[in-house]
Amino acid sequence: MIDRLILSQSSLQSYVDCPRRFELRYLRELEWPALETREAIELEAGMLQGHEFHHLLYQHAMGIPVAALEMTIEDATIRRWWQNYLAWQTEHLPPQRFAETTVTTSITTGSSDIGPLLLTAKYDLLTRLPDGSLLIIDWKTGRPQRRAVLAGRLQTLVYRYALARAGDWLNEGHAVRPEQIRMIYWFADDGSTVEFGYSEDEHQRDEQRLMSIVGEIVGREEFPRTTDDRRCRFCCYRSLCDRGVEAPPIDEWLVEADEEMADPITIQLDDLEEISL
Repeated sequence: MIDRLILSQSSLQSYVDCPRRFELRYLRELEWPALETREAIELEAGMLQGHEFHHLLYQHAMGIPVAALEMTIEDATIRRWWQNYLAWQTEHLPPQRFAETTVTTSITTGSSDIGPLLLTAKYDLLTRLPDGSLLIIDWKTGRPQRRAVLAGRLQTLVYRYALARAGDWLNEGHAVRPEQIRMIYWFADDGSTVEFGYSEDEHQRDEQRLMSIVGEIVGREEFPRTTDDRRCRFCCYRSLCDRGVEAPPIDEWLVEADEEMADPITIQLDDLEEISL
């Protein structure tokens, strides 16, 4: 099972947060119906808004005219996000854009029985700027996040690392230098951004961390529950693990998510598209 697993930022983050959650979701592929928040309808509505907005930006990157897209927007929140996007992208993005693009590379496991595992990163948007830098854009429809929280997320690590390893197609066929890579989290709610550069030193540290995490995964016989009980309150597997039954209210879920997740709604959407075998 593990030797056929395709890893991603979502699956690796799940492992770091709770090995047991990783096992249930990505190895056993277990569906568990527990609610993550009491206000399931409100959460679902937010997820649908995020999905619609991402699709809107994908269509724009594919060349559909602004006027035609605006005729499809009925939701007032999405319309506000769209206006924020139009104001920002005009100044910061070149015409050629690659939307919803997946880049795949490999990670050494350190095991003589299991060869390298595939690591995949699905980007909202990639582009090459006139100065030769490669830009990663991740659209966020949740609350704006602190830089320190985003810096600690595996999404920031995986997205930059994978592009440095396998982004030559975006770099006119040349190997990508980590210093060429920039990553921007763009928040639809207010149009704010958080930007990260990259360096060779960071790239080497990221590789060592990924190899360490993957080595742990392939070397485990058991996947223990997290010792941080706070995470269990917001996990759909909590009742299965005897860590509670009642779902928290959505306001409390979002406050916790501000500290633990880059964007809870987007992460939920990512999980729906997770690639695993």
